[in-house]
Amino acid sequence: MKQFKLDKTFNYLIFIPIISYIIGFLLNENSANSGIYKGVKFDFATDVIWIKKNIEIFLNNDLINAIKHPDLFGNRTPIVYVLNKIFNPFFSDFDKYRIVVFSLSLMGPILFYFFLKIKFYNTDKRILFLIASCLFLSPYYRTSGYWGLNENYGIISFIISFLFLELFQKSKKETKRFYFYLVLTIFFSSLSVYFDHKFLIVPLACFLKIIFTKHSSYLKVFTILLYTILSLPFVYLIILWKGIVPPLTQAGNPNTITAIEDIYKIYFVHLGYASTIIAFYLFPLIKFIDDNIFKTVLDFLKKRKNLIFLSIGFLYVLLLFLFFDFKKFVVDDYWVGNGMFHKISIILSKDIIIQMIITYSFFLGSWFIILVFFYKRKKDFIYILYIYFLSLLLWPLMQEYFDPTIMLFVFFLFKPFKYMTINNSIFYSCYLGIFLIAANLYYY
Repeated sequence: MKQFKLDKTFNYLIFIPIISYIIGFLLNENSANSGIYKGVKFDFATDVIWIKKNIEIFLNNDLINAIKHPDLFGNRTPIVYVLNKIFNPFFSDFDKYRIVVFSLSLMGPILFYFFLKIKFYNTDKRILFLIASCLFLSPYYRTSGYWGLNENYGIISFIISFLFLELFQKSKKETKRFYFYLVLTIFFSSLSVYFDHKFLIVPLACFLKIIFTKHSSYLKVFTILLYTILSLPFVYLIILWKGIVPPLTQAGNPNTITAIEDIYKIYFVHLGYASTIIAFYLFPLIKFIDDNIFKTVLDFLKKRKNLIFLSIGFLYVLLLFLFFDFKKFVVDDYWVGNGMFHKISIILSKDIIIQMIITYSFFLGSWFIILVFFYKRKKDFIYILYIYFLSLLLWPLMQEYFDPTIMLFVFFLFKPFKYMTINNSIFYSCYLGIFLIAANLYYY
């Protein structure tokens, strides 16, 4: 009887994320602090300001001159503006443009659900629907969808890439449909990098999965050729800009590594902050891979090599204690970013020493969670190394760079989960829901 009530309640629960997404748009929600600032009209929000300026540049210039325009600003290629200028009749009206981006963002979880149906074909479809809908609980996905920001284009392209890759891998014979899936996989995985540089791993992963199949050499040569052709516009932009972002962005954010000559700026302290962000998103998924976490933790601690891995975290923190100027970093240099645990340390104490102790404790705890998560699926750790690599290059390091990217990595690239149950999916959605509420309260 109790299970029946839970089952019946679950039928309604799965629609809460999408309902909350629609309500958030109607209320002008700002859960990532990129749309409006504490009730101030959105025209004064930094992200919206430069996006509106970029729109004006593309409205008032032809495509070539707009791309070369000295006032073009942004951390991505201008493909969003190019596509909107060509296909979007509401590009010149920002209020209507917001509605277009909001509507387009509705596609993300739908496409995500179709992917999950293919990969987890033996799992209750309601569970998959709820997990896919959790994309609507991301403060950053929501904010981008509400305020006409650029992030969701790349996320949707990311999802489409792996949806077609999964269909390609399921196709056994080299039919027309087989090559149709292949071409769309290559196209959208390449497109995802144009939408967002950090998605470079998408075409890399797709390329390797295609190349290491048992299909013909012709198919592999075709794959290499098509990826090469699709990369040429990006190569042109790099030559034009002398970096991977427009010159104005390079000048405005000199701390981010956007060109080879900037490589000396690598931020090793970001490994710790990246660990807290990664662990935050992996923690609620541990139950999906192991039904007896306490036993797994005990087994983990019994293995000597795992203690060696743990000691790496202690050594890293010790080096930070001895040689890193924590006060200068968080007070003078770093006025924004570093993720939610950095903000928690500031809320808990105004004393810089206590903040440092809290922060480094979060580093160690997060490293432990990450090691436990990958204890039984070590091969999946390679994808997290990519997140660590990105963190070394970025300034500032923002949690929004990896939300909901880490969630997508886990479901698209990791091995399938064994325990996709109603209880575990409810816990996962509630966990993300609480984070969303906290983000709204923090930025209110």
